[in-house]
Amino acid sequence: MPPKITEPTAIDSRYPTFYRLSGIASIVIAFSIAFSIAAYFIWPYKGNTTSIEAIFTLLQTDRLGGLISLDISMLLIAPINILMFLAIYAALRRVDESIALIALMLALIAVVLVIVCRPLIELTVLSDHYAAATDPTEKLRYLAAGEVLRSSLDGTAWMMQTVFFMLAGLINGLLMLRTTFFSKATAWLGIVVSALGLGFFLPGVGLLLLFVNTIGSVPWCLLLARDLFKIAQAAPKPA
Repeated sequence: MPPKITEPTAIDSRYPTFYRLSGIASIVIAFSIAFSIAAYFIWPYKGNTTSIEAIFTLLQTDRLGGLISLDISMLLIAPINILMFLAIYAALRRVDESIALIALMLALIAVVLVIVCRPLIELTVLSDHYAAATDPTEKLRYLAAGEVLRSSLDGTAWMMQTVFFMLAGLINGLLMLRTTFFSKATAWLGIVVSALGLGFFLPGVGLLLLFVNTIGSVPWCLLLARDLFKIAQAAPKPA
C-alpha cells in the first residue's frame, strides 16, 4: 500500500488556541515597535553615541528615559517573539518541516542573543554604585566595568541576532508563499523587510535600512496577526 501523502498546505488542526494567543502576541509586538520608534525621537539611542559616565548620569536623573534610550523595548519584545515564531513554525511545518525548523532555531537563538546584548540591569546597578561611590578610584572601576558592558550593546551578539532574525524572516516568508493560509502580502512584506534588515552591513546606508526594517515590521506583525487569527478560525476541530 503506497504511503499517504499529506497536503503541504493543510492547516495543522491541533493548535487553534495557540494561534490566537500568538496573533495577540503579534499585535503586542507591533504596538511595542511603534512605541519604540516614537520614543526614539524623545529618547535617542545612547549606547554608542555618548560616554558611559553620561549613561550612568542619565540612569540616575531619568531612569525610565535612560532605559528607553538603551533599547529596553528591544529586551521586552524579545521573549514575546518566541510565541510568535513558534506559531509560525507550527503553521509552516507541513510545508517543509526541516526548513521551518531551521528558521525557528535561528529566531530562538536571536532571542537569546538579544538578552545577552542588552545587559541593562547590570548597567543600572553599576550606575547606582557609581553614584554612591565617593572614592575616585572606585568610581573609575565602575566606569571601566560599565564600558565593558556598553561595548556589548553593539557588539558581536547584537550583530548576530540581527542576522539570525533577518534570515528567519526570509525563510519564513519564502515558506509562506507556498501556503494558502498566509497571505501573499504577509509573505512578501516579510521577505522585503528581512532583506532590508540584512543590509545593515552596508556602509553609509546600513542604519537607514535597519530603521526602514523596523518600521516595516509594524504592518508585517499586524498582517501576521490577521493570518494567525484566520488560521485559528479555519482549523478543523480534531475528531
